[in-house]
Amino acid sequence: MAVRVLLDHGVREDRIVFITFLVARGGGVSVLRRAFPRVTIVCGAVDDEMREGWLENYKGDDHSEGTGRPVWVMHPGMGQIGDRYYL
Repeated sequence: MAVRVLLDHGVREDRIVFITFLVARGGGVSVLRRAFPRVTIVCGAVDDEMREGWLENYKGDDHSEGTGRPVWVMHPGMGQIGDRYYL
């Protein structure tokens, strides 16, 4: 985690600002807050809910056959970021 790397290099926790455009309330932002309570979090939007979905024909990582894989989707959210920004 990038925050851990900064801390390992001597950056004080209260000097770190985590910036993102979208977070899930019950997911990553609460985990980040518990792990690093003095890090400032700045985000453009907070989604209240996440749901589990399935990404068809996914090829990559250990899925060379294109069998698909489970994903977590923010709902209503912004959709799949990879589809939106060609990642």
